[in-house]
Amino acid sequence: MKYWLTILCIIIISHSLTAQQNIKINKTSVIESFPKIKKGDSRGEISLLGIKFKDTMVLCQILIALMMTITFIQSGLDKLIDRKGNLEFFKSHFAHTPLKSVYSVGLSILTILELMGGAMCAYGIYCAIVENSTIWIFNGLLLLAVTILILFLGQRIAKDYQGAADLVSYFILNMMGIMSMY
Repeated sequence: MKYWLTILCIIIISHSLTAQQNIKINKTSVIESFPKIKKGDSRGEISLLGIKFKDTMVLCQILIALMMTITFIQSGLDKLIDRKGNLEFFKSHFAHTPLKSVYSVGLSILTILELMGGAMCAYGIYCAIVENSTIWIFNGLLLLAVTILILFLGQRIAKDYQGAADLVSYFILNMMGIMSMY
């Protein structure tokens, strides 16, 4: 699980390198059907499964948003469905910290932030595909960056350093998505 970001980067880099080459076997281009890249287009517009994207960067932004949507919608729904179990975990997790008196409010705030950020990314995916606009992905990733930082702060205060370290990969992926926007 720790190496998934490295693997994703390798796949993206190897795909872009392969797509740039014009490999011919028996006078037929290997890269003709999937994904389709318009030759001579400086933007590198691609078509994948009949959906046109401005360039490969937009496709990567959509995939990052999809990852964040799945992660945070699932996490937020878990906090709603099993609120009692999550309250018990938060109570024990923050028992010896300054957050012991506000863990219930903290859980509610995190739940709202996770669901809002995940929903914004999901809507952003729709907008990116239908309207060719990634502004909602940007806004969703920005809200989720704040959410991850809040989670990170809580883990550090609770002295759960492994839990805090686990959040770093999500934050890096999120920052890659934000930095690729503009």
